[in-house]
Amino acid sequence: MSALTKNALVMLIIGLLVGSLIGFTFTSFLSGAAQTGVTQQQEIIEVPIGALLPLEGPLSSFAKRNQIALEMAIEDINAFAENTGSKFRFKLLVEDTKLDKQVALSRLQSLAAQGVLIAIGPMASSEVGAIKSFADNNKIIVISQSSTAPSLGIPNDYIFRLVPTDLLQSKAIARLIMDRGYTKAAVIYRGDDWGVGLFEAFKERFEELGGQVEGVFYDPNAKDLSGEVRKLSDIASKFGDNTAVLMIAFEDDGMQIIKLAAQDPVLSKLEWFGTDGTAVSGKLKDQVGAEVVKLGGLLSTNFQPAKNPLQEEFMKRFKARAGENPDAYSMNAYDAAWIAALSVMLVGEYNSEKVVQVLPDVAKRYFGVSGNTILNENGDRASGDYAIWKLVQTDKGLEWKIVAMYSVATDSVTYLGEE
Repeated sequence: MSALTKNALVMLIIGLLVGSLIGFTFTSFLSGAAQTGVTQQQEIIEVPIGALLPLEGPLSSFAKRNQIALEMAIEDINAFAENTGSKFRFKLLVEDTKLDKQVALSRLQSLAAQGVLIAIGPMASSEVGAIKSFADNNKIIVISQSSTAPSLGIPNDYIFRLVPTDLLQSKAIARLIMDRGYTKAAVIYRGDDWGVGLFEAFKERFEELGGQVEGVFYDPNAKDLSGEVRKLSDIASKFGDNTAVLMIAFEDDGMQIIKLAAQDPVLSKLEWFGTDGTAVSGKLKDQVGAEVVKLGGLLSTNFQPAKNPLQEEFMKRFKARAGENPDAYSMNAYDAAWIAALSVMLVGEYNSEKVVQVLPDVAKRYFGVSGNTILNENGDRASGDYAIWKLVQTDKGLEWKIVAMYSVATDSVTYLGEE
């Protein structure tokens, strides 16, 4: 396929994707399909798309939303394929990684044995790091919707990520904390690829802004974090005035930290901040919501897709199906499935060596529920802004609300009315 033909086909498919999501207006695509010999009578080829999700464990409430989004994506993609006369139909194969590195690897190996050449996920950077060698060596394309560790940004591999790395999120957190008047930050963070990477990036940026940082590392597999929380309290006590607390944790470990902090005479009086590991967490809201509110609502940063008509329609459909709004990573998962499927359609076969070559072009021209998905030279989402979420008490009970936005372009936080 020549570069000119490839670009023309990408433009054709992506341009008509918008119509597919709004109401299946395919006239021009069907004309192009007829010219390439696609007919309704041809043999249908079923393509398995894997999904690696931690349906059990510290990110389970996020994973369940992601699974719903992926199921919706496969349904929409197959409707698109049928209406355009495509020979491909897609099937979702879901595996539970339990947020365990070794389980994630075994689940990817299981998917590979079932003929999977493209997998969406895993969600955690520690899992992505654990499966990377197997994916690269076996030419299995992995598209993570939420892995953000900067250390995994490697060019020319089989790993893609539809989210900016924590080199950007760290700037959002540092600016947020500094703008709220704090010059010192006591941090407790997960001892995994994600936690260590985000802590180091935050520390570097916060100190560039003139702040002071000291952190406490904890084992993600530890059953008791009381010792680490005491160390955090000692740091905060030493720092004194103008001290904020930053928690870089997932749901389950975060709940334990919050419960312990709420009983601590120092930590319970400080304002706490969180990250994408806690923003919009259903578990934190339901199980330690009262404690979170007392700690200031846990202002948490999270990548935020720009609003667009496709996103608004998707959110309505998702809420009707799931009973709650989708989070940003659910939107990313939905778009990841579309990019994978469109790439297969473009090359005309389920061949990962060919798909990996066109996927960045497809992502560049695609525009979905999470907005544009342009990737950088490492195969990661090139940019994006961040929402500042806060758990607040409302007439309907506790709810996560967006109270501010962080702009990457201007390195600034803008508040949205009353917090």
